Amino acid sequence: MQNITVSARERDTVLAALRYYQFYRMQGHPFDPRQDHLIDAIANETGDALDVSEIDDLCAGLNGNLHALAASS
Repeated sequence: MQNITVSARERDTVLAALRYYQFYRMQGHPFDPRQDHLIDAIANETGDALDVSEIDDLCAGLNGNLHALAASS
């Protein structure tokens, strides 16, 4: 088992992504964009949502890799 540490903002993004995936699976078809505000509310719970490059870094870190931006610097 791997233990990871994430910031509050990163946790909110992971939770938002899981809820997005859960809703997608429950609907059986692509996510309804009219409900995006619900995902944004979760992702912004403790501050500004992660931007695209921060999400990329988080995904890389969750996969056990160096953060994408740190690796390219």
